[in-house]
Amino acid sequence: MRSRSTLPALGPRVQPGQRVASEISSAIVAVKSASERGRAESIRDVVDAYRRLYGSVQRFVIMLSGGQLSFKAIGTSGSHSLNQLLSILAEQARTTAFARLRELKTTIEEARLAEHLRDAIFSDAFSNDLPALRKVVAELERLDTAMVGLCVGHVLEQHVRPAGEMVRPVARPAGQHQRAAVRRVRTARTAAVVPEPLNPRAEPALAHPAD
Repeated sequence: MRSRSTLPALGPRVQPGQRVASEISSAIVAVKSASERGRAESIRDVVDAYRRLYGSVQRFVIMLSGGQLSFKAIGTSGSHSLNQLLSILAEQARTTAFARLRELKTTIEEARLAEHLRDAIFSDAFSNDLPALRKVVAELERLDTAMVGLCVGHVLEQHVRPAGEMVRPVARPAGQHQRAAVRRVRTARTAAVVPEPLNPRAEPALAHPAD
């Protein structure tokens, strides 16, 4: 009997030129057009502007609460939405008797539209409109600037107010004492100028000639 040896099936031989072409094709990366790069950058700018606004509101709430409240980072499990943070901010501002409360309320109401503006990047029609995306970025940056300005202004007022209150009680008594001293000086001067009244019963002094 003849022994049969099983030989592995050989595939088609790859020519060197084909191997090089295959390696080159696998290394080729599609180059994005200028419009696609601009769209990606605009979307990233929207996301970054929204995150900055979220962080500013979060720090604002923590500042008003005196550090008693803490929040998880945006996008993490259990984190608050921006509208939830805005509601907490409004409540903290009322509790602490925020000086510019009316202006803060207006900014909070405007900031409630920020989530809607950010979600525009998920719309095919809107996300391809670069001028519209730039307007969204500008609006988010304006809201962020307003929040930061109100927060910093409140901190400065808190630092200035105690100093002013310490100065006022000292200045008022000093002024009162000064006015009283002026009145005493004027009274003394008047008394020194007014002559003493004459005694009508007193006899006139007779002048005697000198001896």
